[in-house]
Amino acid sequence: MKIKEKIYEGIKNMGPGELSVLYEQVRLMAKIKQKSKGKRRSCYSVKEIQEMTSSSKGSWADTVSFEREERL
Repeated sequence: MKIKEKIYEGIKNMGPGELSVLYEQVRLMAKIKQKSKGKRRSCYSVKEIQEMTSSSKGSWADTVSFEREERL
């Protein structure tokens, strides 16, 4: 299954609270993209990363590990 399909399927199974958190994450990503529009950066400051991930309830490290295992 491709990543977009996984995302769409995950969204279909989310409740209102989870959708609210997801929407906030999307807004933060768009805000950061807007700020950096025109300037290409390869890294973010620790403060920016903390701001982007502050509302996340899950473990991003576990998610990355799981995704890597699926590719093997």
